[in-house]
Amino acid sequence: MNPVASPPAVLLHVTSTDGHRGSYLSLLGGLLNGVRASGPWQMLRAPTPVFFLTLEGAFGLYCFIASLRVLSGRQTLGLLLRPGPALTGQSLRLRIKRRILKWLRCMPKVQTFTILPFSVEPGLAEIADGWIHDPQLWDLTAKERRQEERAEGAICADIRKAAAGRRICCALGRQDKSKGFDWFADLYAEHLPLRETLLFAFGGKVDGEVAASLGSFEQAGGFACNRFVTDSELLDIYAAADLIWCAYDPGYDQASGILGRAVQLGIPVMVRRGSLAHRLCKIEGFAHLAIDPTTDVRAFANLPPREDEDKAVDRARRMGAESLERLRAALGVAP
Repeated sequence: MNPVASPPAVLLHVTSTDGHRGSYLSLLGGLLNGVRASGPWQMLRAPTPVFFLTLEGAFGLYCFIASLRVLSGRQTLGLLLRPGPALTGQSLRLRIKRRILKWLRCMPKVQTFTILPFSVEPGLAEIADGWIHDPQLWDLTAKERRQEERAEGAICADIRKAAAGRRICCALGRQDKSKGFDWFADLYAEHLPLRETLLFAFGGKVDGEVAASLGSFEQAGGFACNRFVTDSELLDIYAAADLIWCAYDPGYDQASGILGRAVQLGIPVMVRRGSLAHRLCKIEGFAHLAIDPTTDVRAFANLPPREDEDKAVDRARRMGAESLERLRAALGVAP
């Protein structure tokens, strides 16, 4: 007879498996012995804890399910990926969301977590019960983290060839105003001294809103891979980089998977001065360069070095272990 499979310890909810949602489902499902919920009815009836992996796009359902599960004494946990707007936003929608989050904190068996430590923004304790480290700060495998284990591909070779010995700053993923692409491109196009010591390169599709900056960037000699890039190609771009661009628009002040991957790989990041990412870098000791529109480009001549690989690996393991301990305690599941 075939052995009977053990029941899942947790039901996991995601609205889709696109982008980071799919990676969160795969990672946390494996670590917490969880399976994806089939729908609201299953979550309402399930005796096991229910974990909403991303509240963005499912906030109303989370409130509904959590409120009803309280009546039967069943645990519900939700992960808030973009807590900044919920904490400080002034639109009617965000003010209502803030009130609801504060109300949920008073309910037994309901917990809301953020992916930013409260030390980065103490005000988050007003709308959330706890926090974990962003999974994208600790989710890579040992092989993915260690550079010597990864074969370098065509994009890495092309970027290094274009750099011709200069150091390299890379922007990754979708390129739009929220990711600061207009600042990234214009900074490179407008400053010859910067171009003499650095190559700016990016991999990811450029949004039409900032397409005007792309032409001047390419004319100035910037490296452009203006298309969707796969996960393996993203790692290849990281392999070429001495610095990763994370100086995002003030309206996109939140945790960043691009930053998380860089930190796991020991690559310094460039962040907007005063942003949540900047505060996180200072608190956690991540190698970084903080800039704002007034920064003298001569500051780019003294980039922080890559971190020791063992240090980056050990930190990722610590963050993962700490995050899992917090999640298991909140969900009431055994290690």
